[in-house]
Amino acid sequence: MLKRIASTGVNLVVLGVSVGIFLAAFIALNALGAAQKPPTISVLSATRDLNIGDVIRAEDLAVKTVFQDDNAGLYIPGGEVTGVVGGVVAQPIFIGQPIFRSAIIAQAAEGTRLSAVLAQFPGHSLFPLPLDAMNLVSPDAEAFLPGDLIGVTVVISTRPQQISTPTVMPDMIVVEEPAMTPAPQEMEEAEALGRAIPPLAKDLFPGGARVIAVQGLAQQTESSEDSGSSFNMDSRQKMLILLVPNQSREVLSLALQQGDRLVVSLMARGDEAPSAGFTYWDFEDLFKSDREEVLGGER
Repeated sequence: MLKRIASTGVNLVVLGVSVGIFLAAFIALNALGAAQKPPTISVLSATRDLNIGDVIRAEDLAVKTVFQDDNAGLYIPGGEVTGVVGGVVAQPIFIGQPIFRSAIIAQAAEGTRLSAVLAQFPGHSLFPLPLDAMNLVSPDAEAFLPGDLIGVTVVISTRPQQISTPTVMPDMIVVEEPAMTPAPQEMEEAEALGRAIPPLAKDLFPGGARVIAVQGLAQQTESSEDSGSSFNMDSRQKMLILLVPNQSREVLSLALQQGDRLVVSLMARGDEAPSAGFTYWDFEDLFKSDREEVLGGER
């Protein structure tokens, strides 16, 4: 066969060189195309349409290869399946769509949504505490950072007006037997309970409430006139997002409505024990004991 090719006048050396050049060019072009192709990553995608509130199961997830771009960090890597299973869908996810961290409430989405923190604290809620409430006293919103522990002390000066008892008609008057005189111990207990009637102050969270986020702060923006920075005046309501037990939501809500004063203070550790509350009469007793101690010492 080589003799036939040679008899046609084709130079075998030239043919070999041409084939070598072609192969080298083909390999180089493939390498160049592969080098220009962006890298890929494996992310989790949905195998079916997921609606808000659906609990994610293992069969709802699949690993999908996508090009790595600026939005790749928003996707959930394929190796984090265990952190997604059992989570709750917070935004609609369509079949084949890569799953964004902000689209679910699960361990793999922590740090992307406020509600994601509740996965670690069952039985708790995120409560918005408005810092501009008329009866609330606190440091400026800029003084708080996520992770801070705060105490909320409610001060009540008067009890809400009670409904007056209707006047009893003469023909409805019933003669009652004289009441038994209570024992001295019962009288002391009744007096102690009576002294707890407002005015009083009470710490609602002796162990402290955790600040999850601070909302309504002025956003810092770059000025177009010079290289300095300026602040954009934001009229949004300033509030703290607190992590509180579910049973404390009603207490804190009522304190915001009926409390004469709410004092928000920063706490160091939050290991304080619950107290019975500090009343006005306790305040008087404190003054009396201090006065007796000072006057007794002078003698």
